Amino acid sequence: MKSLFIQRLAIIGVGLIGGSLARALKERDLVGEVVGVNRTRDSLARAMELGVIDHWTTSAAQGVRGANLVVVATPVVTIPRIVEDFASALESGAVVTDAGSVKGTVVGPCEAMMPEGVHFVGGHPIAGTEFSGVEASFATLYEGSRTILTPTERTDPEALELVRQVWEAVGSRVETMDVSTHDRVLAATSHLPHLIAYNVVNTLSDLEDDIRAEVFRYAAGGFRDFTRIASSDPAMWRDICVANRESILDILHRFRDALEVLTQRVQDGDRDGLYGTFARSKRTRDGILLSHKKPVESE
Repeated sequence: MKSLFIQRLAIIGVGLIGGSLARALKERDLVGEVVGVNRTRDSLARAMELGVIDHWTTSAAQGVRGANLVVVATPVVTIPRIVEDFASALESGAVVTDAGSVKGTVVGPCEAMMPEGVHFVGGHPIAGTEFSGVEASFATLYEGSRTILTPTERTDPEALELVRQVWEAVGSRVETMDVSTHDRVLAATSHLPHLIAYNVVNTLSDLEDDIRAEVFRYAAGGFRDFTRIASSDPAMWRDICVANRESILDILHRFRDALEVLTQRVQDGDRDGLYGTFARSKRTRDGILLSHKKPVESE
């Protein structure tokens, strides 16, 4: 295995995700120079002030010239278009990866755009906060996180290994998954919880004025913890819902069916049914936490 060092890294989208990766690699002396690409000059100037990047440009084609690794960390619906904009400027040997949380609309189109000698590796670091922008980035974001890579039959093994090393170097556990499975898994584990959190806040906001004021006045830690992700970027989640529509609809329909059963049990005062629902959920969650805790403790 080659030792990891990236001479020139291009980050397309210097926000929380791209900025945190740049910070982490710089802190570990694993990158020579970082070129940042954003649409706005102000955000790039701010990234320079913070030491996240070394150079910047608003041109993706200019930013990727001479880059060994290109990371596209923009909203998921924009990734194929942006890759198309800079693909012809990539030099032989370059590797391109992304950080989108939906892969079905990204991997195939981006692979098809790669010039001869350039390789694309679909990626998704499962990390983040409810905050966005380069000011929110920090070097330890990926420590203890998971990153999913979605190689296909066209993926170059050496390119896959490079991207794996990058994410492992910043503290993430890397796993591989096919594109379709990734999108179904993320619809259930990430996309559904975000949609529920948004909808809970909106449901309470639509209460009558007098009770709504009291509800939010007495909202305690549990409410804040449960709805924290409802502070996430609305535009990003709009795009995710559009890009992963089929998988999200499938899990939403399953959730709706389960909610209808729960609603009926509340309506009927079904003590045994309610207890069974809650007990099953507790057993499942406790078991998941236990199974994920054991490997960590054994390391």
